[in-house]
Amino acid sequence: MISEYTEWLKKEISFERIGEYYEITTPYLDNAHDYIQMYVKQQGQEVFFTDDGAIINGLKMCGFQFTPNRRKYLEQILFQYGIKLQGNELTAKAPIGAFPQKKHMFVQAMLRVDDMFTITRSRVSSFFTEDIQTFFEEKDIFSTENVQFTGISGFSHNYDFLLQRSRTKPERLCRAVNNPDRASMGTILFAWNDTKPSRRDDSQLIVFLNDQDNVAKGVEDAYTNYNVHVIRWSEREQENNLSILSAS
Repeated sequence: MISEYTEWLKKEISFERIGEYYEITTPYLDNAHDYIQMYVKQQGQEVFFTDDGAIINGLKMCGFQFTPNRRKYLEQILFQYGIKLQGNELTAKAPIGAFPQKKHMFVQAMLRVDDMFTITRSRVSSFFTEDIQTFFEEKDIFSTENVQFTGISGFSHNYDFLLQRSRTKPERLCRAVNNPDRASMGTILFAWNDTKPSRRDDSQLIVFLNDQDNVAKGVEDAYTNYNVHVIRWSEREQENNLSILSAS
């Protein structure tokens, strides 16, 4: 499956020379259903990446306001992926030899920042991962935040929480899915199937789906088919879900 995914990426990614930059078009879509694009150029022995301000400007054009809490959340995402903000541009640098890995991380960062568009007005000062963290604290569920693991492909993948294994429970990695659609599902399943072989045999993945609006048809079943535990946010208090999260 990983081989098929990488072959699909090779086929779907295109690039074009524009001045001193190469414009790279990926098969991933932003909130306006346009293909995610980035621009790269060589600077000595380094490669410089930029989105030319597309993600931040796109959010602002849709009326998205960067409140202090949202700005803090943006900074956390950029730090997590090793990305800098210059004006409205997302930027990064990497040695030429690290181009594949940095490009992979840069695309992930662009998708995560763009996903901030799905924050509804009722959640101005509250974000999904923060809600999950608060829920964990209320239920005495101890976790480690923002962990990263390298998969068998050599790419690194980020997870929002890690629940340590205990005497009766295996290691559990958690992803918060604010926009449960097929695009996010594909990215998460690829990351998990790439990560799992490098973890313990009994390691598990838990996805929290924000079902405040809608969960795209077929998404929940697809996760289940890959033995991923699905917890709808509205059902987090159910006994079976609490049992999955507990250490005992």
